Amino acid sequence: MKPSSKKPLVIRKSNSLIEARYSLSLSEQRLLLLLASAISPDDEDFMDYEIRVTDFAKMFRLESDNSLYKKVEETVDKLIGKVITLKKGEIVEKTVWLSYVRYIKGSGIIQLRFDRSLKPYLLQLKSHFTQYNFHQVINFKSQYSIRIYELLKMEAYKANNGQFKRFSEVDELRLLLGVAKSDYVQFNDFKKRAIDPAIKEISDKTDLTIADVIYGKTSRKITNMTFMVNIKHKNNSAIIPENQDTTPNTAPIIERLVTLGFSLETATGYEKKYVIEQIERNIAYTLENQKNGLVKNLPAYLNEAIVNDYGGAWEIKKKSDQEQVKHNEKIARDEKIKAKEMEQAVKAINKKVFDYFKSLPDEQQAVILQEFIEATDDFTSVTIKKLQNKGQDIFKSAMVLSFFNSFLKTQKGF
Repeated sequence: MKPSSKKPLVIRKSNSLIEARYSLSLSEQRLLLLLASAISPDDEDFMDYEIRVTDFAKMFRLESDNSLYKKVEETVDKLIGKVITLKKGEIVEKTVWLSYVRYIKGSGIIQLRFDRSLKPYLLQLKSHFTQYNFHQVINFKSQYSIRIYELLKMEAYKANNGQFKRFSEVDELRLLLGVAKSDYVQFNDFKKRAIDPAIKEISDKTDLTIADVIYGKTSRKITNMTFMVNIKHKNNSAIIPENQDTTPNTAPIIERLVTLGFSLETATGYEKKYVIEQIERNIAYTLENQKNGLVKNLPAYLNEAIVNDYGGAWEIKKKSDQEQVKHNEKIARDEKIKAKEMEQAVKAINKKVFDYFKSLPDEQQAVILQEFIEATDDFTSVTIKKLQNKGQDIFKSAMVLSFFNSFLKTQKGF
């Protein structure tokens, strides 16, 4: 188990163990992986495996942590009480990871033993198991990266030209990752804290690249995810199948149909039979009607929509409506601009008229003003007299000024 050993450390787990339900911290997972890497394929029973804290520190680059031994000891103590839930058909089995721990004081060595109930999941594995090199996960910083990597690695044998996928219900994935119901209640938080960091770490540090994640919805809620994965070459570049065009292919539309309730066989057939644009517009049409409460059985509704291309007429009408809205908005904008220009033009004319009035001799201004007061309505006349009695400039009143400018233009010909 020394990190200097040239022989790579290999992790072997039954697929049932990989899909078991448990919640472990990053330190606890690291400790268990290091312990699992000590198991030989020929071991018939668990032994008392030794972990040297110095080896643990070097392996995970924790040499600078002066309290590491204490932390490892605390991690082991917590592991003793951690429960793991395994399913065998209708049988649910609950057990613990460790059944024996022995600290050798002053030696920096801890002896541990897996609980014997885990023997079928870690020893003498012949089928339905997954293995990978320990170094693939050794630099992970997120506790969720290890779990997601193992879940993906479990499906790698299905790869076709270096590509495979894994479908997961969101609720099931939360259980597998040990995310409590009270943690990351909103999907965006779950994605940000658990999924996205794992995607980055797995793609950057392992033999797998998560090329895409397709999120499926039920109504408006994201309920499932499909990881699209590429296996890398030894030089760490993603495998591109021979003679395959590197431009985007149509696989995502198949995945989309599957997430909306179609069988893989039907989705594949539709991808071949109909153009992608037709499928996409009918998906949009169906989801829009579902939002409006018109869809009871989404797959059946979508199937009929695609076959009859109901989305075609809907798309044309939608574009027409959008163009009409844009046209109406343009007319409203033009009218607003025109009204503003007219308002500014009127203001300019009124200013010019009033400035001309103010340029006249005082005697002539007084005569014109008196004519205005005599010609105006009673309300305006009273308003003018009140302002004059207070010694205020009557033209400070916007109403009086407006009426006066109109009088100058219509009655005096200014």
